[in-house]
Amino acid sequence: MTAINQTSLVVISAIVFLGVTLLSGPQVGDWMFRISTLMMLAISWNLMANAGLISLGHSAFWGVGSYAAILSANAWGLPIYLSLIVSMVFGSLLGLFLAVATGRLRGIFFAISTLALSEGLRISAFMMPEITNGAVGLFLNQALRPSTTLLYVVGCVGAVIAVVVSVVLSRSRFHFACRAMRNNEPAAQMLGIRPYTYRIVLLAISGAMASCAGGINAWYGGYLDPEVAFTLHFTILSQIAPILGGVHTLVGPIIGSFAIVGLAEASRIFFGQQEGFSQLIYGLVLIVGILFMPAGIWGTVRSFLNRSATRKRREAAVASAAGRAEVKG
Repeated sequence: MTAINQTSLVVISAIVFLGVTLLSGPQVGDWMFRISTLMMLAISWNLMANAGLISLGHSAFWGVGSYAAILSANAWGLPIYLSLIVSMVFGSLLGLFLAVATGRLRGIFFAISTLALSEGLRISAFMMPEITNGAVGLFLNQALRPSTTLLYVVGCVGAVIAVVVSVVLSRSRFHFACRAMRNNEPAAQMLGIRPYTYRIVLLAISGAMASCAGGINAWYGGYLDPEVAFTLHFTILSQIAPILGGVHTLVGPIIGSFAIVGLAEASRIFFGQQEGFSQLIYGLVLIVGILFMPAGIWGTVRSFLNRSATRKRREAAVASAAGRAEVKG
């Protein structure tokens, strides 16, 4: 796909996405909002995975962004867009801290450090009731709360911006440097790539994106406590969506976000009274997906299309050869 076609597809998809959200009813609007915030979180996780950095604690960024949005709004009376800027600043700072603190840790060691960060922040939120109100939690000042429709639009715009950032990065040297780091970091260093610098920039961008998603969700929910902010649920969703859709691809997190929200709604409808069924279904889907679709939904579709195109070209070549033989005969 050429760059112009790719840009046109992103613009058309963004218009359709926003149009469906604005013109549909409250139920569809809620689905689109959840897809939007999950899309931002999944793209953020996928950016780190592209550089070989697997995060098991993405809820850390989500929770910090949530608290930054609600605390800044309540303290200074900020509107939603200014509080989201505060969320992104804190998310970037947390990403910088993680990059510096983990140094050159990779693989399972980096993954465990992200999980420890998330748990540490959750416990810290409980132990600082003068700021976070502890287990009692915080409520957003209802006088500041915008309309639900505006929150839907903010969610959609956030998702579109996340997709655009992902597309821009995929066309830059930054993307290829991250791929080189994922494949072989010592070899990337021999080519002049500085992994430490790229890691700092990458974690700052990824942290800002995930924190912004958390901040938008905090405005939507209007309430926050440490268990809600740093729940493992969002860490699991941020991983399942790109893996199911197609990890290390542009469209994988987008497809996976639609699929996950669809699965969540289906499980709520059919197993609404059965506690824990949603998590069981997520686990089963992940296992089945990895076993039978290791490249995700997008990778499977692309493989099928490539095989079909190859078969048609082969059939056309055979027909052409048969035609030439018939003419000679």
